[in-house]
Amino acid sequence: MKWIFAILLVINILFFTVMQLGNSHGREPMRGHEPVKAEKIKLLAEPQKAPELALAMSESSVKSGNSAPVEAKSEICLEWGQFSGDTLKRVAQALEKLQLGEKLLQHKAEKSGGYWVYVTPRKTLQEAQKKMDELKRLGVQESYIVREPSAMQYAISLGIFSTAEAAAKYLEQLREKGVKSAVSGPRTQEIDAAIFQIKDSGESMTAQLTKLKLDFPGSELKAVECRKPGKEGQ
Repeated sequence: MKWIFAILLVINILFFTVMQLGNSHGREPMRGHEPVKAEKIKLLAEPQKAPELALAMSESSVKSGNSAPVEAKSEICLEWGQFSGDTLKRVAQALEKLQLGEKLLQHKAEKSGGYWVYVTPRKTLQEAQKKMDELKRLGVQESYIVREPSAMQYAISLGIFSTAEAAAKYLEQLREKGVKSAVSGPRTQEIDAAIFQIKDSGESMTAQLTKLKLDFPGSELKAVECRKPGKEGQ
């Protein structure tokens, strides 16, 4: 009987071994550890929200008033000159036909006259005289009041110099005497001629003035920063 039991035991052991080997070859891999298949990989692009975000931030800044201030640009005008005598009359008549109205401004031509040290204009001749008396008490003897009608009328001239350095040096000497109201700068002189300024500097206006300029050889037409009406005759 023992040998029969031994045979059955061996048979069972062989059967169990065969079953284990079969299961190991057909077993399903562990989930989550499948081999990567490169041909099936797809890269997902990141949502492009940056421009929308920037626009939203910009709109928010405008609404909240935190946007950066925009620097104001100077107006550009056309300047045409210099004219005098009969030529001035002819140019004025030609410009009148363009019906420019407030866009047209006429002012006196100027030329450089070196540099000067001066006290800015007083409101009246009496105020200018009073200021000049104060300067004399401080030891400033050489001075005169500008009386001619201009933007510098009732200014007090303290000295005229050929260079800016010389004017600055004299201004420093006046500071040492206690003169605090004096300044130095370029000196311009009005001459017997006029310049026209046209505010509308568009292509159409430029073309019209360029055509008119042909009838007045020697005149100069150029783009400049617009003068304010209150600066006439400076």
